[in-house]
Formats: sequence, structure tokens, C-alpha cells
Amino acid sequence: MNLFNYSKLKKRYNELLTKYDIADDLPTLIEQRSWLLSENQVLSENLDQKKTLLREYESLEALSEEASSKRKELTLLKEQIEKFQKILGSLENLDKIHQEIEALESRKKLLQSKNVKKYDPSKIIYAIYGGINDNPPYNLAPFIYEGDVKYKSDDGTYICSEYKSLGGSLWFAYGNQHSTIYESEKRLYNSDYKSFVTFEEVCAAIGNKLYLENEVTYDEIMSIMSVFDQYDTSKENLVDIVYKLSERQKDRKKIIKKTVRRA
Repeated sequence: MNLFNYSKLKKRYNELLTKYDIADDLPTLIEQRSWLLSENQVLSENLDQKKTLLREYESLEALSEEASSKRKELTLLKEQIEKFQKILGSLENLDKIHQEIEALESRKKLLQSKNVKKYDPSKIIYAIYGGINDNPPYNLAPFIYEGDVKYKSDDGTYICSEYKSLGGSLWFAYGNQHSTIYESEKRLYNSDYKSFVTFEEVCAAIGNKLYLENEVTYDEIMSIMSVFDQYDTSKENLVDIVYKLSERQKDRKKIIKKTVRRA
């Protein structure tokens, strides 16, 4: 796993724990969160009532001093509400970071397990494939890069890249010179591809940083591949789908930026 990201997150978590002198441990902070939300609601309602009273007092000259007093009370209430809102925001952030840390720790234990097979994310691709000479291939599966090998054609010897399915039963080769490669110096191939994209390309398109990890599990690879479930891969090219996913991610970021600016 990416220890740098883990350490950075842990440091942020510890900073938040010491920023507010509310309690010494996270459980107490989380318990206070619901109380703070309730208190904030009461204060907000109180503030609305005071505003109504203030308008009534301001219409009566005889009660101008009382109105002045109410203004001061309103100011204090506003300051108190702002304080609670800051604390609530920090507690929510702290809770999210705590959940992320727990997820990272759980993933760390999983990767350290000897029973879990792990893969190099830089070698993983997703391919639409089919049997040799099938037209068109309709199946989608993850494959892993096995290295480069030589293969012969009528006009010479070339280099191709071999890919094996994670299950190990399917093999195909990719070469720049020929779309279909039937045999190399190492083996005969039982599959051909229609299109493929890398694990990194898919992760980047959907805003997932899993490709930065040193190792990924089979379940994580399949989880990322699930983004293609909403598309008809028998009709669409994987490269085009990844482009659509990337554009959708950009649109989401623009919406978030506009929302933040308005707030």
C-alpha cells in the first residue's frame, strides 16, 4: 500500500485531534457531535425568535434600549453558532479521516495476508476479447502483462506484448504491426482483443487513486472494472468509454467548484 498517503492522512488525523480542546479521544468527540447538532439547531431557532422580537422592538421608540440589548444578544448568539459550526465541521472531518484510516489499516492487513494474491497495478489492463477469428469479441475481462516476446510474420520477426487473464486460461498478444497474433516463440494464443485500456487510465478517469498503490487485489481490480457495467461493451470501444468517464469526472469537479464559490 502507499505508506506515504497513509502517513499523511494519519498526521492530519492527529492534528485535528489536538486542535479542539473538547475531549481526549475520538469516541467522546463523536458522541458530542449529535449534542452539538441539537444545540446548534436550538440556537438557530432562538436566533430567529430574537430577530422577530428585534423587529417588533425597533418599531417602538420607547423600547429602543431593549432593542439595543437584543442586538448585543443576537451578536453573541451568532458568534456562538459560528463556533459550534466550526467544531461540527472539524468533528465531521475527523470522523471521515478516522474511517479512511480504518479502511487503510484493514487494507494493509489484507495485503499482508499470505492467502491473498496480489498484482502490480501497472501491469493490469481491461480488454474486450474473444476467441481467435471471432468477430466481434464480446467479453470483458482483466488481463495482466507477462512481458515482450518475438513472433514471426511473412515479412520478418517482430516484438509483441503478451497478456494473460487473471484466471490464467486466456492469452493474447499485442503488436503494433499486426492486429491479430496467433503464435510467438513462446506459445500459441487462444484469444484476440477488440480494444483495451490500462488500469491506471480507468482509475484516473473516475478519480480513483488505487493505481498509485504498489499492489492491488483481485477484488479491487474487479471493483474498478465495474464502472463498465453501465455500458454496452459489445458496441462501444473501451477507449471511448474511458473518455466519457473522464469527461463526466471533469463535469462533477466543475459543479463542486461552483457550489463552493456560491457558499
